[in-house]
Amino acid sequence: MAISVSTLLVFNFIFVDRGFRDLYQEMRHPGSIGGFFWDDIVKQGADPFTPKDYEAGSHEANQTFRLTVPLIAYALHLNVAGLYFLHVIVGLVFLWLVIQITYQILQNRLLVFYFLTGFTAIYAGANFYINYLGHADVFPFCFLALAFYLRNPLWVLLFTQLAFWCDERAIINSSYLGLWFVLPMLKEVIKTKKFSLKQIPLQAVALVVSAGLYLVVRQWLSTTYGLKVGHDNALSHRTTWWSLSILGDKFTRGFEGFWLIIFAGMAVLVMLKDWLTFGLLLGCFMATAAISIMVADGTRSLSFGYMIFFFMLSTLRKHIPVSQLTYLLIVSTLISLMLPISFP
Repeated sequence: MAISVSTLLVFNFIFVDRGFRDLYQEMRHPGSIGGFFWDDIVKQGADPFTPKDYEAGSHEANQTFRLTVPLIAYALHLNVAGLYFLHVIVGLVFLWLVIQITYQILQNRLLVFYFLTGFTAIYAGANFYINYLGHADVFPFCFLALAFYLRNPLWVLLFTQLAFWCDERAIINSSYLGLWFVLPMLKEVIKTKKFSLKQIPLQAVALVVSAGLYLVVRQWLSTTYGLKVGHDNALSHRTTWWSLSILGDKFTRGFEGFWLIIFAGMAVLVMLKDWLTFGLLLGCFMATAAISIMVADGTRSLSFGYMIFFFMLSTLRKHIPVSQLTYLLIVSTLISLMLPISFP
């Protein structure tokens, strides 16, 4: 991580220097810096169910149903500084979870080191300290990772609920989580041509229940308190066309050198003719990509799909030599270290 932090600070020096100066001012004078959302989160936690008159399509308007972090801030009596430092702590927990998960998959400490060095050089792994604006993405990232790591159905229900109420994109990208639980069952059913309800993983059931619960409660909040997210259709159309016009750049910034891991994993699945895994993973990714095109913050949106790396690492570890996987991770990491982070 020290390597990644050093390169990020070098290649993003002006951006980081100016940004953290502004963050310091925001800590001293909450709400004084435009484009920072920490104070908005704190205020939302103090009064979460009163409709706000924000401009349609703005980040503040989109925050209406993102209640987890504001309520945590309110419960812990956090100000801007306290919330940012909690953000960093949660980020460190997230990285610990990524280490544990990838080690379970790779069973090789050196491979985990290469992966983590690259992962902390892209937005998904570095956002907890380098995104000082207050998007608080590390909270849903961490909650999804906790659901993935712990796997007990009750924990899956709890942590996916926390993630869903952080950002709606967590719901879309929980498809990777569900696929991880369901895929072995699907392969077994196809192999044996036998199916019973008992084969359905309880984790998958918990995930479906969690998504349904979110939708029901969200509708209840809308009906009872009049909460709503304002949509600007004209802005949405302009954003989509703008995204399509810079699609290559937008997608590159999302995963940087780690696209090589995705391409390699997909190529192996094609060579294995594992069309089931390939098709389902492609479907999950297309959902992630579609959302990334529809919104302006493409780097952030793509990063919600970070769990695709767990699938790719699992596939590559099983089907290519360790030496080849080592070279792949080194090259992916070097490219990611060389590219400056660009977000949102």
